[in-house]
Order: sequence, then structure tokens, then C-alpha cells
Amino acid sequence: MVHLFEKVKSFFDAYLLIGGLDMANIFFNGEKAEKQIAINEMLVHISNYFDGRFEVIAKSDDGGNHLEVQVEMDEVSSTIESEHPSFPFNEIWPKWMGWRTLVVKVPPGYIDSITNGVELDDY
Repeated sequence: MVHLFEKVKSFFDAYLLIGGLDMANIFFNGEKAEKQIAINEMLVHISNYFDGRFEVIAKSDDGGNHLEVQVEMDEVSSTIESEHPSFPFNEIWPKWMGWRTLVVKVPPGYIDSITNGVELDDY
């Protein structure tokens, strides 16, 4: 009896593995600019198009290191394009200067109070 997971996995194997290479990760492999240079260039690039509140920071998750662009939005459930049509989303995502890029919608005040706020030593 084949488990459901095995059926789904075998269906996607042809799409995810080509010549033994994991295609989901190969896109983000390769040369990367220095982290601070990539952040600075992205800050300048976004500010040329967008005058709203945003921040670019370096972070990491299970997929490794990446750049995170936080964009303050009045309604985080709406799309970035609907609230900020001038935001250059398609120019910075999914990859910027070799770095995987995530764009995160945050509520107003989040960047000043949480991202750039006081770092608490609570552990």
C-alpha cells in the first residue's frame, strides 16, 4: 500500500530534480554581492520608486540567509500593488544581487517599534 505522501512526492520528483540537482535550491545558488552592499543598493533602488515606510534587513530561516524587505501597510491583508502601486516588487523579488528576497507586509509603526526598537535581553 503506497502512502499518500509517496504518491505526491513521486509526482513532483520529475519537476524538482533534474539531473540529480534540486531545482528548488539551484536558483538561489551562485555569486552574491556583499550583504551590506546588497542592502544599500536595494534601499536606494526602492526609494527611487517608493516614498512609503520600508526597511531592508538581513535575516535567515530554514532556507538560509536572505534579505527581508518590510513594507508598512494600513491594511496588511491587501496586496502591496493595491496599496502601494509604485513599490518595485517585481524588480527586487525573488532575487536581488544574488540574495533570496522576501517582502513582508507589516502594520504601521512596526518598523520603528519592533524592527528598529530597543533590543531586549530577555533570554
